[in-house]
Amino acid sequence: NQNILENEYIEKFPKGSHLAKMGNFLRQKKNPTILEFGVERGASTKAFIWLTEKLNGKVYSVDINDCSNVSNAENWKFLESDDLKIDHVLNSFVEIKKKGVDLIYIDSYHENFHVIKLLNLYFKYVKKDGAIFIDDIDNIEYRKSYNIKKESAKFWQCIVYDLTSDAVKEFYYNNMEKTHYTKYFGENGLGKFYKLSNLFEEPN
Repeated sequence: NQNILENEYIEKFPKGSHLAKMGNFLRQKKNPTILEFGVERGASTKAFIWLTEKLNGKVYSVDINDCSNVSNAENWKFLESDDLKIDHVLNSFVEIKKKGVDLIYIDSYHENFHVIKLLNLYFKYVKKDGAIFIDDIDNIEYRKSYNIKKESAKFWQCIVYDLTSDAVKEFYYNNMEKTHYTKYFGENGLGKFYKLSNLFEEPN
């Protein structure tokens, strides 16, 4: 943390943002390892890379599209793949398979069934006192931004965000002894599971 200049950190992780919530969590870790699902233009990826360079950590990212040109950083590895293909992901990122991760960020396919499958597949690979963050689980900001009408495709997207929020809560209710759950509002919502159980312990 001594290598982090506060003004540079705030530029990458703006105060009050969901990215800052993840950054503040990571700053408490030694040599943190991140597994990110969903890269797209690489905004969160680049922030994670910058921070883990300061903390002597690593970032592993998965996207169904080729996002390998986002960065050439030595502490970043990218895999073009469906993130549900867990065997392929773990065989490509052997360190995660053996040692687990401190943080998983789910920001790929925003659909409730996809998110719940990811939680059930990867929860065991989060270290004790690690966390899983899930993006886009609240629709109010989305509805305000687009002035949604019922016949629009974005109206359906709002429903999906609510369904995802319900799915995430259901996962928590099934695993209350293994995790704490927090929901942050603004920026389309962010869920956080704080891991209480040990590495490699299966979720219920």
